[in-house]
Amino acid sequence: MQFLQYNLTHPYPRNKLFTVITFVLIALVLPVLVIVNIITVGHELVPSLRQDFQQNDTIPSWWATTPLAPLLRRKAPRCQPKDFGRGDTFQLSPSLFEYKVLSSWRTNSDLKSEDEGRVEYRGGSFDQCFVYSIRFDLSVIESTQTLNVVIFCPEFPVRAFLETRIVFATEVSKDIVGQYYGSDLDILDLVDGESRDYRRLVFAVMDVMSTDSLSILDGNRLSWLSLSARANVYVEAPEPLSYTTTIMAKNGTSHLFDNNTLGDAEVYRPTIVNLMRTVQHAVQLDLGNPGPENIFTNASAINSTFSANPPRAGFNSDTWVNKNSFRYGTVEAPYSTFAEMLRAGVPTNITAALGDLTGLPANSTMITNYLCPSYQARPMSSLLANVFIGTATMFLSAWAAWTFVTAIIARRIRGPCVTCTCGALLDPENPVRCDHSHAVVASGLATGLVPPPNFPIRSNTESDIDEKGESSSQDISIQEVPKTGPVVEAKV
Repeated sequence: MQFLQYNLTHPYPRNKLFTVITFVLIALVLPVLVIVNIITVGHELVPSLRQDFQQNDTIPSWWATTPLAPLLRRKAPRCQPKDFGRGDTFQLSPSLFEYKVLSSWRTNSDLKSEDEGRVEYRGGSFDQCFVYSIRFDLSVIESTQTLNVVIFCPEFPVRAFLETRIVFATEVSKDIVGQYYGSDLDILDLVDGESRDYRRLVFAVMDVMSTDSLSILDGNRLSWLSLSARANVYVEAPEPLSYTTTIMAKNGTSHLFDNNTLGDAEVYRPTIVNLMRTVQHAVQLDLGNPGPENIFTNASAINSTFSANPPRAGFNSDTWVNKNSFRYGTVEAPYSTFAEMLRAGVPTNITAALGDLTGLPANSTMITNYLCPSYQARPMSSLLANVFIGTATMFLSAWAAWTFVTAIIARRIRGPCVTCTCGALLDPENPVRCDHSHAVVASGLATGLVPPPNFPIRSNTESDIDEKGESSSQDISIQEVPKTGPVVEAKV
């Protein structure tokens, strides 16, 4: 396209002005291009693992405190969400219990089978979840008591049903206290015995309350091998509502009881309820939804939560609770159970700290790692190479644009494309006209460098140049000296 072309043999008009402007612009623009490239390529995105989903990483920069910082700082892309579904196991930020996902749902409206599946989790809190069912399983043979706690999350962050399994045993390696860090490492090995750390207090209460239950429901006292009782639990209800109870006798026969009855185990209801309530309050604390009547955040709730659970008729009070707790010894006189001691405010290294826990995370979120792109400074060698390549590319692009614009401007302000070189003197009244009948024209850089050739003059004797400098005849031969090659004769 002709309008994009400009012959190099034609210097720009006002060449000095264009040259000065060009060098000034280079001096101003080149440092700016270098700075822009340092900003844009000085850091690179790299994948990284983070424990929080809400990423707030920006490039560290010297303008971080200026009012323009939000506009100038580059922000990293958001983290990739985690998927959440059946069979997953995880812990929450208080890190007390491990949860298994029973099911997760993509909708909060009426559920249909096709709505069940894996859903996105974006770091939301589980403080809307609550315990709604607990199953108490006693194994006389294993000397264990297992509580399977079912949690319902109605909506945020996901609608899901979770389960956690908590085991109490006379053997520390089977008990949750021994399994939390390992049988050779206890929470008291990490914190002081008078500490208000929430982990110490949760495990302390579970330790003493499970000692009550393991002692009272001892195999030497029972006439059956196993017991399984499932109940709905609510924080506001005075006690769990039992749905079904199954008892396996030592002779192999089993008995099923419903209508909120425990059958032969009815005498042990306060013991089972106390342990259920202990676990319920501990799990609610771990979920971030303790409620106002939680014993760990409200010490005055102990009396309304636990029964004193004294010995029933026919049982010896001295042997009602005859086992040691792992860390807090045995029941002290005149009390008959640890539940009664807690109601009385002892042991003080437990009760004095309840309601004033330390270390509990503000939000109960899933402990996981998110893949989050983040900016890191480039190595110096890579930085210099990228800055050089980027600056050179941008400069060449700017140079191409500048030459294109200046070429257009030059065309608009340039003079005639040809210059007459006359063999005789110019007409003083019109110096651009020759008073000679024959002229040689040179263009471009050839002007002034190639002398007019000495060709014979061919003119019409009848043609005269009038006083105004105009020829009276059109038969005047003008020869133009081309850039290369021989002179071409042209008729005007």
